[in-house]
Amino acid sequence: MWSRGGCSYSHVLKPDAKTHLLRSLANEWRDVHGLSAAEIARQIRADRIDVLVELAGHTAGNLLDVVAMRPAPIQVAYCGYPNTTGLESVQYRLTDAWADPPDTKQEFVEQLVRLPRCFLCYTPSAEAGPESVAPCLGSGGVVTIGSFNNLSKINARVLRCWLTVLQRVPNSRLMLKCKPFASASVQQQFLDMFSARGIDPSRIDLLPLLPLNNQHMQSYSLVDLTLDTFPYAGTTTTCEALWMGVPVVTLRGPCHAQNVGVSLLTAIGQQALIADTEEEYCRLAVALATDVTRLVELRKALRSAVQKHLSNGPEFVVGLEDAYRTMWHTYIRQNRNQQL
Repeated sequence: MWSRGGCSYSHVLKPDAKTHLLRSLANEWRDVHGLSAAEIARQIRADRIDVLVELAGHTAGNLLDVVAMRPAPIQVAYCGYPNTTGLESVQYRLTDAWADPPDTKQEFVEQLVRLPRCFLCYTPSAEAGPESVAPCLGSGGVVTIGSFNNLSKINARVLRCWLTVLQRVPNSRLMLKCKPFASASVQQQFLDMFSARGIDPSRIDLLPLLPLNNQHMQSYSLVDLTLDTFPYAGTTTTCEALWMGVPVVTLRGPCHAQNVGVSLLTAIGQQALIADTEEEYCRLAVALATDVTRLVELRKALRSAVQKHLSNGPEFVVGLEDAYRTMWHTYIRQNRNQQL
């Protein structure tokens, strides 16, 4: 939980290196883990916070019970959860016009505040290492298609599209990496599923999580392109892939969770990788997998595009601060009108 003015409220059970980094950047840092909701709310009021930003939504360890007490006059949902909080005490939700287009049918209790650019700002890992050459160049023409998304995001519709791509590109392989593949039985179930649908299991690589971040990031050197999941798209995995020069094909959808990839790709000028239907998603993936020249060009261009448009912190903060300032001016104006 963060507040405008630089006071951060940490509700972390096991602090790690990221926690310490964030703490070093905060004007004020309060460790509120172990405090009751009422105690945290009292502390926020005592700190005289004007704009309180809630970052967890309905995820584990959230502080929505604190936000429900409305300890700050302006409360904003952002980043950590792809849906509404459902709380009338939260007036705003930060997003953009691509993740949540103006004609969205998704319902929010909060008023959507669309930032001028992508609603996310990505800080790449210092341990990522350099981009590699496209692996298809050294594999005799075999193209490796990947996805490092959580296994729970891979549903029947996603699998059907991936199977279609593998069938249309016979010289392709599929590489998936996620935690459950540490289990041999889970791997076998997945391989059996592909085999039952006519795909030789020898074309499928299933990798578990790797212990070191450098190892994880360098795993992208093994794939030529990645396919996004839907209706719950990747976020961090998409940013990581693009940073490592690996293009991502995504599918536009009716909700924020599906459109994060749309926002990220639009930000870096890669709208050509965004599909509007599942058939187009398959066509885009096949076209990219069979165009080695384009894969090589994207490998060289994507990191600089991410650096310029998704990792430009100062530029991002300008839009963010403008949004907070508008919220504050609106609050002052409404209060003044109520007093008249």
